[in-house]
Amino acid sequence: MTNIKIIFVLLVTPYLIAYLFHFNHSAVAGRIGLSVVLLFTALGHFVKTDAMAPMLPAFVPARRALIYISGIVEVLIALAVMALPNPYVGWAAIIYLIVIFPSNVYAAVQRIPFGGHSIGPRYLFVRFPLQLVLILWTYWFCVQEH
Repeated sequence: MTNIKIIFVLLVTPYLIAYLFHFNHSAVAGRIGLSVVLLFTALGHFVKTDAMAPMLPAFVPARRALIYISGIVEVLIALAVMALPNPYVGWAAIIYLIVIFPSNVYAAVQRIPFGGHSIGPRYLFVRFPLQLVLILWTYWFCVQEH
């Protein structure tokens, strides 16, 4: 559950700083938060690869490679969100967030000991709303703003 708290703090902190100091670049601050979250989660793909691999069902081929590839995709999306602020990047990020969510469901059902999944399906009561927040945040700051 610590990861969820970290993700939430990383997401909202740049926006809160912009709001509190009256910076008129809330869209940029929102994109910074999203980028930092994606970079943080991507880091796990490279540092905790073995712990993340069981989040994918055993029938999925090349699980380690998929973990690395998804980490690379997260880094690329994080960079694109900042360097290429346009709705297509936002939609790509949203699609990615939707595509990876089933692995969180599988991990929670299987009680995989990584990132809070070990508490089982109850974990999804926190993870699912967070995923919705990430998707809505991405829509608001990466799609809607254009």
